[in-house]
Amino acid sequence: MEANIERLLRILGEYHKETHGIPKADIQAKEQSLGFSLPTALRDYYMVLGRSPYITQGCNNQYEPLLLQDVFIPDDTFFTTDKAFLVFYQVEESVIYCGIRIQDLEQEDPPVYLCAWNFPEWQLENRSLQRFLAGKALVQLGVEDRLPYWAIFDESMWDLSDYCSSMHLEQEHELEEGSELNAWKIYVKDDVLIVFELDVSEEETDELLAVYLASFQQVNMEKLLSEMERATNLPVFRTNLSAQ
Repeated sequence: MEANIERLLRILGEYHKETHGIPKADIQAKEQSLGFSLPTALRDYYMVLGRSPYITQGCNNQYEPLLLQDVFIPDDTFFTTDKAFLVFYQVEESVIYCGIRIQDLEQEDPPVYLCAWNFPEWQLENRSLQRFLAGKALVQLGVEDRLPYWAIFDESMWDLSDYCSSMHLEQEHELEEGSELNAWKIYVKDDVLIVFELDVSEEETDELLAVYLASFQQVNMEKLLSEMERATNLPVFRTNLSAQ
């Protein structure tokens, strides 16, 4: 599997169970009903994470995977002009759907497109299905309070470089999310997931709307926050750590 998925599984660690995947026979049955085989990256994703309670929960206006049984090919009532897509992801509240062109399904790692109720033409979301699946899952884990320990920094005078400096984040810690929308930056350091929400309305890509930290490891979270607090002007943050 692709490196970002491996890092996602490393974050889940012992909390990821074999039962969180979907049996191969169920996936094959779904493929038969669709009349198409799933791309390798999507099939592997469902086999490993298709029932993960950390990823398949409903989201608060974030991208979320469709359950395998709900994956569909649009019919004539679907609002897009082009119906030749396999739809497998959505933002339910905003009526956004993500899909793969049927003509691209034979590719191992095809591009992903999105459409919205107020923009019915499909547009490129990510050139890599693997990066899309890992990136969206990591955003869900970071933003949706899926992990037991978390901290949130709201919008402040600090920009991306300030946070990276305070956390000593290096290029090796960054995961390439790859979205054409460029709304997130994702890092993993010492089993702590760090998700930066970028202000895409600003020309300066360092402008932030929020910063989310999440982990299964309380000690690692406390250590990272302690390092950050050495900065005299650290922005105020919220956390569920009792020590804070």
